[in-house]
Amino acid sequence: MAAKWERAPAPPPMAGALFMNAVLRPHRSLSLAAFKLMLVVVIAVNVAVAAVFIAQGAFPVAGFLGLDVLALWLAFRWNYRDARREEHVRVSAGQVHVASIDADGRSQHWVLNPLWARVATDGRGVLIRAGADQMRVGHFLAPEECQSFAAALNAALYRARRGG
Repeated sequence: MAAKWERAPAPPPMAGALFMNAVLRPHRSLSLAAFKLMLVVVIAVNVAVAAVFIAQGAFPVAGFLGLDVLALWLAFRWNYRDARREEHVRVSAGQVHVASIDADGRSQHWVLNPLWARVATDGRGVLIRAGADQMRVGHFLAPEECQSFAAALNAALYRARRGG
């Protein structure tokens, strides 16, 4: 393998021991149950407010109160869809494999020889550099998580270069 990232059509077989097998996913602050509870509370408050406006003869306000519930539902739907993204980082003695899986389940795979891999952080994820090429992983991680992941990846690459 050259000192650059190479695209792979499918997940390559990993020979030997795995020094890292990490799955990175975006963090979501609300569970599905908490979202449903929040939506029920918002709907209940909107129904109470709409009843007051309807009693005063302001019928169109009720429709607009329904629009904010729709907007909230759509925003969280997109948010939970986006949460299905994943990045897989595997390190063995022979290669570094990075797979990026989008929200629709489509995956892209890249491989690199661990001898060429260098790790850096830039505040927007972890960079895996090889010569002039670089790949950013974990762009959705918090800064502390980036530092922790970069340290673990560095340790895995060190072990991969040493053969165990």
